[in-house]
Amino acid sequence: MGNHLSIENVSFSYGKNVVLDNISFACRDGITALLGNNGAGKTTLMNLLTGLKKPSRGRIMLNGIDLLKTKPYPIDQVGYLPQTFDMYGNVTGYDLLSYVFDLKKIKTNKKETIDEIVERFHLGPVIHQRIGKYSGGYKRRLGIAQAVIGKPTLLIIDEPTAGLDPEERAQFRSYLSEISNDAITLISTHIIEDVELYSQQIIILKDHSIAFDGSVAEMISESIPYIRTLETDFSTLMALRKKVTVIEEKRLSTDRYKIRFIKNEQDVADSYQEKEISLENAYIYFQNR
Repeated sequence: MGNHLSIENVSFSYGKNVVLDNISFACRDGITALLGNNGAGKTTLMNLLTGLKKPSRGRIMLNGIDLLKTKPYPIDQVGYLPQTFDMYGNVTGYDLLSYVFDLKKIKTNKKETIDEIVERFHLGPVIHQRIGKYSGGYKRRLGIAQAVIGKPTLLIIDEPTAGLDPEERAQFRSYLSEISNDAITLISTHIIEDVELYSQQIIILKDHSIAFDGSVAEMISESIPYIRTLETDFSTLMALRKKVTVIEEKRLSTDRYKIRFIKNEQDVADSYQEKEISLENAYIYFQNR
């Protein structure tokens, strides 16, 4: 059967400022990517899922448990890694994992559980050092380690690869893929690379609502008919920018460019529809349609 998360008719406002307006979607085991521009409501939704905020209406169900009504909040079922993972600098990584273990009231052997987590995320060289001495990569590893300790059924991760170099980002994406075999992993990100390789589901938030809910392939397939390609010179490119939304530009030679743009009522001579587009192209289309 696996795990099941259901968000049902959820709304949230700050006074008269609507942030989320009657959104609904469901997730199962694997990685679900939550995309949207700044201010779209991604972090607010994560705060609702983790019990840090309460919606004005709606339900959030995890494997039949109402996360909004269950007291105390079932922290043993949910792991959370915020975008900014700040801890007291004089606390060691081991002490942090020990504290989270106790807080979640995990029933397994503490030393064996922590040792397994330390080995899994290659934290051995620093685990007994103070967190204030950790590099950005080690701090992010420790963050995901504390989130997955106890094997929660729901992982919520805000900007998973923020601040990491390309090698660390690739390694972190591999960690996420591995731990999501038996858990729902909901990530909020603006880095399309984080989404394209491993996500089973994509949800786009726009204008307080859900603009898209489906797979990577479905998102690209739905966008392709509305994205055109043209090879042109610089002066024509400048003129086109005033008529259409250009989403990609590539220089072919001194005065030749290959561009992609979103089709509108303007007829652009010699443009054609590509057989393949990138996920980033599709995302920009959904943000502009």
